[in-house]
Amino acid sequence: MTTSLEFYPPVIAHRGASAYAPENTLAAFIKAAQLGIKWVEFDVMQAASGEPIIFHDDLLDRTTDGKGEVSHYSYTYLQTLDAGRWFDSRFSGERIPTLLQTIKFLQEAKLSANVEIKAQSGHEEKLVIRVLDELAPYLHAAQPAILFSSFSLDALHFLRQHSPHCLMGLLLHEWEPDWQYVCTSLQCISVHVNHEIMTREAAQKIKSMDKILLCYTVNDPARAAELYSWGVDAVFSDIPDRIVDGNWNIPK
Repeated sequence: MTTSLEFYPPVIAHRGASAYAPENTLAAFIKAAQLGIKWVEFDVMQAASGEPIIFHDDLLDRTTDGKGEVSHYSYTYLQTLDAGRWFDSRFSGERIPTLLQTIKFLQEAKLSANVEIKAQSGHEEKLVIRVLDELAPYLHAAQPAILFSSFSLDALHFLRQHSPHCLMGLLLHEWEPDWQYVCTSLQCISVHVNHEIMTREAAQKIKSMDKILLCYTVNDPARAAELYSWGVDAVFSDIPDRIVDGNWNIPK
């Protein structure tokens, strides 16, 4: 499976424009759109009541005024939590968004999305099925695009099983011995690599496989420029506007 996706400017707002607004909230996605960024990345977990929600950590403590494990609570409770005040008082009252709320905004704003699946161990298929069901009306549109990714091979296998034609990327924090086999067997169109392990040679290998190459999380414009020179198609960044400004001469 091969396809092409457009990444211009070649930067993806990591959890939204998360240096300027609380991560994984509508405020962060709105800020990314205001900055002229065309792609956002966010994490999808599942509330105890089944709803796919946009959240990164297993625990509520860091980014809300709640306590404990996210998966233990229904969305009826989760939607009452303040997900913005921890970042800045200007964002007091910001809520944990659902996947449906988020994707509807992204469609209106014409923002493409990298949807990272973060399921509890043993619950991968349940989350994948629910996510695919909610995104079904949007998956076959050419633009804005939806690209799935996950560190969980189980989640990727279930994505491919239940959606043979979805666009999917393999996430790598470290080089796994069988990453090339996994990428090919799952028909991944992209490889998303921790920039700290990326080298010119590795970039050339991935590009020779005819795969889109994305690197995370890059907040140094000089490092982004180096990665672009190696063939990296786009980088994830908390400060996407500064990456663009620092690499303004990247050819379209």
